[in-house]
Amino acid sequence: MPGIFITGTDTDAGKTITTLLLAHGLKERGVDVIPYKPVQSGAEWKDGEWRAPDVEMYHLLPDIQEEKLYTYLFKKASSPHLAAEEEGAAIDEEAIIEEIKERSSGPKLLLTEGAGGLYVPLNRKGRCLIDVMEEVSLPVVIAARTGLGTINHTMLTIEAIKQRKLPIAGLVFSSTSPGEKDMEEDNMKVIHELSRVPIIGHIPFIEGLPNSLKHDRYRSGIVKEWHFNRLMEGIKNGYKAFV
Repeated sequence: MPGIFITGTDTDAGKTITTLLLAHGLKERGVDVIPYKPVQSGAEWKDGEWRAPDVEMYHLLPDIQEEKLYTYLFKKASSPHLAAEEEGAAIDEEAIIEEIKERSSGPKLLLTEGAGGLYVPLNRKGRCLIDVMEEVSLPVVIAARTGLGTINHTMLTIEAIKQRKLPIAGLVFSSTSPGEKDMEEDNMKVIHELSRVPIIGHIPFIEGLPNSLKHDRYRSGIVKEWHFNRLMEGIKNGYKAFV
C-alpha cells in the first residue's frame, strides 16, 4: 500500500502529533498504518542509547513494534544537513527515497513525517526535503499552526507543493500555544477559502498534551470530529480524490 507524506509549514508546526493522530484515527477506521521519519535531528539520550524523540511518540500506538522507524538520527537539534556534518556524516537523499518506496510497497499505509518545512536542506548538494517529496510523489498532509503568521506560511507551503505537482490531501491545524480563539478560527477559515484545500482536523492547545496522548481514549477524543472521509476515499481510490 502506498502512503501519505506529512510536512509542516516550519519547525514545531505539529507534524509529529499530526502523524500520531492520523495513524490513530486511520487505525480506528480499519486502515493498517505504519509511521516513519526519514531524518531526525535532536536525538535524546535515554536508557543508555540515543533515541529519536519523534519516533518515540509513534510507539504510543499499541501495535507499533520497537522497530527502527527512521533512517538517519543525529544529536544536534538543527537543520539535518548541519546535524549530519557535526558527526562527520552526510545524508544521501537517494537512500531516503529508496527507503520510502520500499516501505510504501508493503501491506501497510506508510505515514512519512518530514523534518521542519519543505526547504529543509538535507546536504550540501542543493537537495532539500521537497525534492524527496517530489521523487516519491505521495499525497501531502500539511501540518500548520493556527496563530499569527500562519496564513502566509501555509499559503506559501501550499503553492510550493502545487508547483511540484504533488496532490494535497488536506490540512491539520495545531494550536501550539494559548491564543485568541476568534483569530485562530478565522485564520483557518481564510486559508481554506484562499486555497480550497480541505481541513482534516484541528489539534487544540492543551497543557501537557504529549502526556495526555499516551491514552487511547484521549487520542480518540481529539480525532472524533476530524474529516477522515475524503482521506479514506483517496486511499481507497488510489488518491484520485486528491488534487
